Amino acid sequence: MNNLTINEIQRFSFDSSNVRGERVLLNKAYQEIIKRKDYPLVLEKLLGEFVAAIALLRDIVKIDGVLTIQAKGNGFLSTLMTECDEHQNLRGIAQWDDSQVVPDVISLKEALKGGYLAITIQPRNGQRYQGIVELVGDTLSECLEQYFSQSEQLPSRVWLAANGAQCGGLFLQRLPDEQAKANDEDAWERLTHLASTVKEEELLGLETGELLHRLYHEEEIRLYEAKSMQFGCSCSRQRTLDAIMSLGSEEIREVLIEQGSVKVDCQFCAEEYEFFESELAELLGDEAKIH
Repeated sequence: MNNLTINEIQRFSFDSSNVRGERVLLNKAYQEIIKRKDYPLVLEKLLGEFVAAIALLRDIVKIDGVLTIQAKGNGFLSTLMTECDEHQNLRGIAQWDDSQVVPDVISLKEALKGGYLAITIQPRNGQRYQGIVELVGDTLSECLEQYFSQSEQLPSRVWLAANGAQCGGLFLQRLPDEQAKANDEDAWERLTHLASTVKEEELLGLETGELLHRLYHEEEIRLYEAKSMQFGCSCSRQRTLDAIMSLGSEEIREVLIEQGSVKVDCQFCAEEYEFFESELAELLGDEAKIH
């Protein structure tokens, strides 16, 4: 397998049909995310699939804002979450019970027992939208395909892979018939069947042009300009301060009395923010010091 250094997403379409697609391949951006915690390899892989998935979905959802995929459950893994904004900044996190033995191989459904998947669209200006699906499938790909079936009524297929070094994904979607460029009635079945032959090492080791040629060398494909993606955290001192103030004045005062300051670590990027008594006392409306 080639050691590619690539962090981008690229859209493509088939000239003779109403099928469009996307391919994402990430290594440095993915590694920046998983290095923030000491994840077991199985969680690096699951989180990597979520990172690839949010990249694919973000290029479909055209908003000035943030798109989030979050899964919650009652297994040893409690949360998996990834986000991507309009500048292609990615971040993600997994939370699990580290007192339990983490298996070497486990499905998403097993890791998040009785869980659900939520996809949230948060425009900078506009109404928040959230779609929720049960974790009925064993994989994130199956859950996403169910989400598209319920929310957009557009047939969609997703292939995801991650190995702790790279993560990648392939996405196909059939647009409404009125958007078809030609009468190719069996295109969807043919193209998805060919995509289903893709191997994990190909998703993670081939450049997009090479991968598409391997799958579709007899099809007419239009390949669009690739977009770069990178790790980027949206935390800030002000946003952290706003979160602290939402705790309530009494709880903040108790922490200041016990510790002398309030410290908060960003779970996504490990940045530490510390707020001292003088700054918080003013915001709490305290004329005198806390002590």
